[in-house]
Amino acid sequence: MPFVADNSVVIAWFARSQATAYTDRFYKRLSNDEVVVPSVWPYEFSNALAVLERRKLLAAALADEIIRSAARLVTRVDTPPAPPATLLALSRRHGLSAYNAAYLELAQRLRIPLAAKGSPLAAAARTLGLLGA
Repeated sequence: MPFVADNSVVIAWFARSQATAYTDRFYKRLSNDEVVVPSVWPYEFSNALAVLERRKLLAAALADEIIRSAARLVTRVDTPPAPPATLLALSRRHGLSAYNAAYLELAQRLRIPLAAKGSPLAAAARTLGLLGA
């Protein structure tokens, strides 16, 4: 079954310091299941890597390899983006950033689980019965 993966989950697949048993379970699902991300994901993912590079926690060559590897794993970026009014409404309702609301909106619209680490996004997904296990 396809699932939506929050950026924190995808980052954890490559940055072992961020990995948990939860993120590892979703990584194992990639052999059978498709991961879907909202259109904001490429920006978030690239930004996370850029920040790690600037902080000298990740070498540029490794960041480049991670980008290539992620492109093989994340095969579906949902476009076009959700309407801003929809994202704002979800942000208000669940106390989320508009970025995180994009992940929630996608899981809700596709009616598939959302993989999100312990955060307001995970709490909102749990409330809506969308949090992946």
